[in-house]
Amino acid sequence: MKKHVIITGSSKGIGRELTLLLLENNFQVYGYARTNSIKHKHFMFTQVDLSKVGLLDNLVFPKINREDKIYLINNAGEIGVINPIGNKLTNEIIDEININAIAPTILCNNVIKTYKNKVKELNILNISSGAALRPIPSWGTYCQSKAALDMLTNMIKEENDEINALSISPGIVDTDMQRKIRSVSSSNFPLKDKFIEYYTNGELADPLIIARKIFYIMANLSQFKGNIVSLRDLSIK
Repeated sequence: MKKHVIITGSSKGIGRELTLLLLENNFQVYGYARTNSIKHKHFMFTQVDLSKVGLLDNLVFPKINREDKIYLINNAGEIGVINPIGNKLTNEIIDEININAIAPTILCNNVIKTYKNKVKELNILNISSGAALRPIPSWGTYCQSKAALDMLTNMIKEENDEINALSISPGIVDTDMQRKIRSVSSSNFPLKDKFIEYYTNGELADPLIIARKIFYIMANLSQFKGNIVSLRDLSIK
């Protein structure tokens, strides 16, 4: 039995660390991102801009055996232009919601269509955010699209009891997104100083630690009964 993983956003941050970890553990990994620097005999890369959702139906998923397991990890996400609703451009709103909500929905739909009842085990992990649970000033499209991602996970479980589906909130992680948040004007983002404090106080999680926690979840899915998981609540050795 082989284990296959389709993962978006495999080129940096959590996605890159998780991709490398999966390859170390003999997974066959299919990465979807705009760029790539990973070279491995068990890694197949497809260049794609997930904001161009009209192209996603053209993606070809791997052919796998009935006795294999497959995971879809919707990891790619984009905070977008940090600006209050009322100041954003239409194309900004479209691109941000496309990446964070519409692309994962299309991929879930197509993966379920392709693999449901045709493989031993189908697993879907959607990488969400604590921002799905509360409004954060100037993060409007990010908050609403991550909330949509959580509901997508709930709907998949409601309709497909045999599919393992989890929405995972990583917490505050030391990625390019955090660097972008710290660089924005305070006039556009009133909570900027708080996020600078998270950084200076060493409160940002290492992407590798987050990747290890996600890998632990993948290996122990039966332990997680709810659809929504916060990695802040998960301790691993």
